[in-house]
Amino acid sequence: MTNLSPAASTALIDVRTAAQAMKQAATDTATVADELRRYQKFAKPGQPSPHLVQVRQSQARVRQASNQAKQAFLTASTRFVREAALKVPTKLSLEAYITAWLAANPEA
Repeated sequence: MTNLSPAASTALIDVRTAAQAMKQAATDTATVADELRRYQKFAKPGQPSPHLVQVRQSQARVRQASNQAKQAFLTASTRFVREAALKVPTKLSLEAYITAWLAANPEA
């Protein structure tokens, strides 16, 4: 399906950008979670250290960025599906469908 309308092509660019942002956010989330686990493992009972508090705040920021990236991906995917006149199967989520579509159509 390489003959997309200009509007669908623009929407596809947005989907690819949002997918990349979602992958980066997932990587950042995993990195911060690993760091938090490492420091919590040796934390003493009682008041958390300032560094541990900063890592927890960092985790909250990264989670929020991840949620925003996923929302942007779903918004861009919805627009792309509408512009390209694709039909999403009823038993498949939009995210799974678009991810599979992007993998099957790397040249589009």
